[in-house]
Amino acid sequence: MLISARKLTGTPLLGTDGRRVGSIEEVVIDRQSGQLIYTLMAPSEERERTRRGLAYPLPWQLVVYDRERSAFRLDADAEQLKRGPSTEADAPVNWEDRVWAERLHEHYGLQPYWTVRSSS
Repeated sequence: MLISARKLTGTPLLGTDGRRVGSIEEVVIDRQSGQLIYTLMAPSEERERTRRGLAYPLPWQLVVYDRERSAFRLDADAEQLKRGPSTEADAPVNWEDRVWAERLHEHYGLQPYWTVRSSS
């Protein structure tokens, strides 16, 4: 099943409890592999977003398509997201900063994408 990257923007993200935790603001694709690597999530609670003006960069490895709900789900709970790295919602993210990326992956208990061998 395919989806246009353009259609991902604004798509809701559900937490492990099935509740909406945010929506996809941006997706980042690795030019060499063509794989989705990151997403920038806007929190769903409008109060939190306007009060703090934050967005959450997430490794795409956390995102799973839930066929039963026809929705994208995160393999991270709300508390893990709140404690995770965040950025100003309007600030550019340096997606290629490996030190930052290593900390991001470490927070979520994942291997950085450049250390994972492709099965293809």
